[in-house]
Amino acid sequence: MVYYAWWVYLIIAIPGIFLFVMNWAIFFHNKLGKRFVSNVPPLGGLWIAVVCLISPCKWLALIGLADPGLWLFIVAIISEKNNMGE
Repeated sequence: MVYYAWWVYLIIAIPGIFLFVMNWAIFFHNKLGKRFVSNVPPLGGLWIAVVCLISPCKWLALIGLADPGLWLFIVAIISEKNNMGE
């Protein structure tokens, strides 16, 4: 199998990295500020995971799990399900 240079994977990952960083910035802004700003869905983490899965180092896909949008999305789904049961 022929592997491309790392810069090709990095260029493909740029939108995911941007969304990943913005999710962390929004997370800290919400914690430090009094104003609430909605997170971007976990697209950054998913994008990074997919790009890392096509790269030679597949274990780097675990970085996508560090996206706070993913965890907040899961918490929102669970809390919504609990609210519907009442």
